[in-house]
Amino acid sequence: MVREGYPATTVEEYLDAVPPEQGAALRLVRDRLLEVVPDAEQVISYQVPTIRYRGTGLVALSVARTHCSLHLMSPPLATSLAGVLDEGKLSGATLQFDADAPLSAATVRLIAERRMAEVDARLG
Repeated sequence: MVREGYPATTVEEYLDAVPPEQGAALRLVRDRLLEVVPDAEQVISYQVPTIRYRGTGLVALSVARTHCSLHLMSPPLATSLAGVLDEGKLSGATLQFDADAPLSAATVRLIAERRMAEVDARLG
């Protein structure tokens, strides 16, 4: 999950450092996550913006040369979403999307709610 080229100590620094179109797309997805995840924390982990829930990494965001990524941080979740999502492209446990087509609020909510359920089940 480590991406080279955008060293940052805060999420805002990372988003400011990436190409503007990708930064705008990541900000939109991040803001949608913050609307869904109660008491979400924003941190840099493995050099990329990460949303934490209940002290646990929930999902992470990053950019590559040709796309943006939402790292699901759960191979079982990625498997369960195969064939369900109508946007982006799953590659392993990462949902790739174009900067000009950020993930919808519905997709972000679906992913966040399923990941939070996984964390809740593990933490009790």
